[in-house]
Amino acid sequence: MQIVDTALLKAKEEGRAVRVGIVGAGYSAKRILYQIVDGVAGMDVVALGNRTVDNAVQAMQFAGINDYKIVSSLAAMDVAIQNGQRVVAEDPALVWQSPHVDVVVDATGSVEFGAHIALGAIEHKKHIVLMNVELDATVGPILKNKADHAGVIYSNSDGDEPGVAMNMIRFVKSLGLQPVLAGNLKGLYDPYRNPTTQVEFAKALHGTQRVG
Repeated sequence: MQIVDTALLKAKEEGRAVRVGIVGAGYSAKRILYQIVDGVAGMDVVALGNRTVDNAVQAMQFAGINDYKIVSSLAAMDVAIQNGQRVVAEDPALVWQSPHVDVVVDATGSVEFGAHIALGAIEHKKHIVLMNVELDATVGPILKNKADHAGVIYSNSDGDEPGVAMNMIRFVKSLGLQPVLAGNLKGLYDPYRNPTTQVEFAKALHGTQRVG
């Protein structure tokens, strides 16, 4: 068994910290950036890319990072990272193209754009970690197959719903039990739900949009 925090600490001590690139600058991206920079030994966020640069800058500031450089080319990005600066990439594709990024985190929540991120990361031999369950639920098996063939890891993050669910499944199995169902209910479970109540539930979420 490998203890992750111990392995990461060893990586830091040996000068081979995991270099992380994040795509996205919303709620999840900001907090992942802050957590890694502030409290995770053996990992460092070297690049943040977002289609709206101002939002990426705000994410850097949220994490208390002031020494960053906004870049628009791969050459400028590589020079900055090698000089010890974190970067904000005007073109998110630079994040997965850079040879100085080991792992790409998709924190966009977008299916189409997320697919481009994952495919780009796999093409450039980067490991990919999702904070994008929408993408995984849509084409996850296809992306996993492509990642396996490329020799990289395609995974979800621990802390997002799929990762938490898998940890719970492992725990239940360790008790000698056999899980038969796992799901993310978020307080929506209704054992008496029927087609009529489901229509009303859908209308409440989507206004007057027709259901069915």
